[in-house]
Amino acid sequence: MGARAETAEITGAYCPHCHLLVERGVRAPWPDRPLRCAHCQLLIGAGRSRTQPSGEPGAKGTAAGVFSRRAKRHGDEDDDPTTSPDEVLEGIRTVAGAMGERPERLLMVDYQQLAVVDPDIPPLSDVFAAFGSWKSARRQAAEAG
Repeated sequence: MGARAETAEITGAYCPHCHLLVERGVRAPWPDRPLRCAHCQLLIGAGRSRTQPSGEPGAKGTAAGVFSRRAKRHGDEDDDPTTSPDEVLEGIRTVAGAMGERPERLLMVDYQQLAVVDPDIPPLSDVFAAFGSWKSARRQAAEAG
């Protein structure tokens, strides 16, 4: 019997908790050792990433709940946010435009997906610090835009 050829698929790695893309162009199974998701900060066990985001109803809502709680906690710790409300509104409009959505229809998880990789997009903690809620921020971004 000959040696078995390694045929690991090159794919994207999605968090099993928040279902967002964590890494592009990796060989499954990924990661080699446990690491924290850049989006939800939950631990992804060795080889536990997904090759596709979850298509189950409610997956994005679950992720939004994780992001909301985390952003609110982080916002409470940050007494001096560095982002102005106008910059937050512009960030929401920018992401909405990139996603082909109106600001009032933009999902928090879609905003987070870009905010984590683009330093020009204010983090969710700044959104909550400036407006208290995602819905309020979206609504104001739509009205001001």
